[in-house]
Amino acid sequence: MREDSDILLFEKVQSRDSQAFDQFVREYSPGLYSFILRLVSNTEDGQDILQDTFVRVWEKSQQFSGKSSVKTWVYRIAINLCYSHLKRRQRWSSMFLEDMRALISGSDPAKDVEQNFQSELLQKSLVTLTPRQRSVVIARIYQDLPFAQISEAVGCSVNAAKVHFHEGKKRIEAFMKARVGEDG
Repeated sequence: MREDSDILLFEKVQSRDSQAFDQFVREYSPGLYSFILRLVSNTEDGQDILQDTFVRVWEKSQQFSGKSSVKTWVYRIAINLCYSHLKRRQRWSSMFLEDMRALISGSDPAKDVEQNFQSELLQKSLVTLTPRQRSVVIARIYQDLPFAQISEAVGCSVNAAKVHFHEGKKRIEAFMKARVGEDG
């Protein structure tokens, strides 16, 4: 079980085992960086926040109470750092999901143009969401996290996380319909 191995590894981190911490960083970095990057849309800022997240994990590991999973606790730290960063820079309006472009492929230029257009619309629609809605939508769709973990990470009830997700989805749909029209 992944969660049991996370707990065992994290207990070693709490006892200040630097090798265990290195392993913890290696295991968590790819998914966490991807999540952070989707929130801040800047590789340098994403790397800084990732590093700050692990510094906080190391510094605050003794304060982990076990009320949530280790993964949820780590993601909550990352979300808080992302929120702080974005508030300081007031950069919510420039959020983009660069990996949408990576999904666009094929040899049909007309299809590529349409996919680029839809990708750009999706990116712009995410800007219309509140920070909490954006976090929930990204965590649910791109990280495939269950609502229980999302709610803990974002700091709300499971039902509130579901509401944020569905409201975010409605706002995205409304944005896209306004830009494209009902017929697409």
